[in-house]
Amino acid sequence: MNELIIPIDGKETIIKLRSIEIDKLELDELNPRISFFRDNQVTDDLTEDQIVFALTNKKPEAFRKLKDSIHNNKGIVYPIWIEPIKERRDKKYKVIEGNTRVVIYQQLQQTEPYEDRWKAILCNILPHKIDEEQKNFIRLQSHLRGTTEWDAYEKAKYLYKLWQEDGWSINRLEKQTKMTEKQIKENIEAYKIMEEQYLPAHRDDPNEVSKFSYFVEYVKDKKLQKLMEKSSKDVKDFCDWVADKEKIPTGQDVRRLRDIFDNEDTKKAFIDKGFDTAMQILEFKKPHLVSSFYKDIENVIEGLKEINAQELDEIINEDNSEKEKMIRVLAEWSQKVVKIIEKEKNGIRKT
Repeated sequence: MNELIIPIDGKETIIKLRSIEIDKLELDELNPRISFFRDNQVTDDLTEDQIVFALTNKKPEAFRKLKDSIHNNKGIVYPIWIEPIKERRDKKYKVIEGNTRVVIYQQLQQTEPYEDRWKAILCNILPHKIDEEQKNFIRLQSHLRGTTEWDAYEKAKYLYKLWQEDGWSINRLEKQTKMTEKQIKENIEAYKIMEEQYLPAHRDDPNEVSKFSYFVEYVKDKKLQKLMEKSSKDVKDFCDWVADKEKIPTGQDVRRLRDIFDNEDTKKAFIDKGFDTAMQILEFKKPHLVSSFYKDIENVIEGLKEINAQELDEIINEDNSEKEKMIRVLAEWSQKVVKIIEKEKNGIRKT
């Protein structure tokens, strides 16, 4: 059995790397991935079948792709994280991170019972003394900074839990995630609005959490909030619009509300008839605001504003970075276009 001493949340921790039989693993009902499903059940405790249902049905296509990837690769690449269940004498383990992969192994074991590779899974075994802070650290490293992120809503909910309930500072969250301080605060604020003012009226439909991006865009846009306030509209009105596809068809359309509310005609059209009518008027009055080309430019500008220190470090330290090349080409062509505009304007001024 391989043993490693690694730092987990700043604490030197002995972990054991070993393949553990699937039937010795218990799924974690407190897994943040299924928190919305758990919170909407009539009982406090979830059965194993309910956990499996939540994990496989949250995003069926994403689950299928991961299952196909594991099957084609004949196993997982990265070990899952587990901890011994203290009160059990039969050497059972609780899955801290990797619940979805365990479910996939269970399914593959059923469909291919003669394949030994699906009977056990590679695990990082944590010691008995591991504390909740270290478990949170592992989850953050695996998802908020990893390649398989949680859903935006579940991620924001976990950030809120760590900040509000566990006492993590915003600065600490920033250091442990790929997110900036501004992004963390926006996600926490958006979660609070959605949880307190929107979801209570829509908990019967689990798909409503997919509208989390609407609330992030609303929180980010201070100008929109000020324009709405001038028109005696507030976050309660925004929640009503989110529920109505005639008002806000997609999350990205929230970005257009600022332009709509900045004009009396388009604002009235939006309130009376909906988003599409308002956009038709806006296209006539200010065509550049609805151009797909300038929308793309707007998205790029927002993306550059949101880039964080970790992303920049990765670009700086990566040899022949494709990301760096793209940014340089963008800067080069932007400068060329700016020079053409300035040259033409100067020529007009001289004549």
